[in-house]
Amino acid sequence: MKTHAISQTNRSEVNGAAVRRPQRPTVSIDKYLYRYVPVPPVYRDEDGFLVEDSMSQIDDHLKQTASWYFTLGRFLPNATVCSDLALHYDPNDTDKTLVPDLFVALQAPKRSGRRRYDLWKEPLPDLVVEMLSKTTHRKDTGTKRITYEYLGIREYWLFDPEGFGLSVPLVGERLLDGCYQPIEADAAGRRRSEVLGLDLHVRDGELRFRDPATGEDLMTYDEAQDERAAEKSRADAAENRADAAERELARLRLRLEGP
Repeated sequence: MKTHAISQTNRSEVNGAAVRRPQRPTVSIDKYLYRYVPVPPVYRDEDGFLVEDSMSQIDDHLKQTASWYFTLGRFLPNATVCSDLALHYDPNDTDKTLVPDLFVALQAPKRSGRRRYDLWKEPLPDLVVEMLSKTTHRKDTGTKRITYEYLGIREYWLFDPEGFGLSVPLVGERLLDGCYQPIEADAAGRRRSEVLGLDLHVRDGELRFRDPATGEDLMTYDEAQDERAAEKSRADAAENRADAAERELARLRLRLEGP
């Protein structure tokens, strides 16, 4: 059984004087791994593994996670990008289940129809993003973080726009020697994801993905729709101008030819 030291220290103070106290023994990591508690009604497949439940999201949460899914899905057309898909990591325990707000598996071919993601069958995801909420922030910063670290997820990102559990709205961590280490922000407050090759930052209360090669944020679904509408409008205007020019040319020919 794999072991893991959980925030241990053997020093404290009494009336300002340092005293030593016995160090807690290293404990089994299994005790601290995340076990998902689904919200009834619960739907499981023929093997008993969770495939979906009625876990609801507030509109802002759903809008953000859907935006991440669309944005990174377009940017990584050959990778697996999933949102709120049951991720199982123990074939012998159907309740050891994570449901990340978003995860990216670069080595997993994109395919439709996935109802769950089994780590004993599929490549390990490279990146996970969780959006903290009033009811989930302790798990996101506690047992889920420990579990992602234990599994070996290369990067773990936490987005906390409402300030439920973090002092800043965005925190990124990268696996180094088996432990998560913070990803430092640059002068503009952006943090670089080595997995994505993108900078993550917060803009107007939303988590955005910036391409350092262009200096521009990747388009969200709404922005892409607006861009398509603008392109269609420009195309329609060009077609109308061409039609008008053709009509004018025909009119001038008629005048030159005379009665």
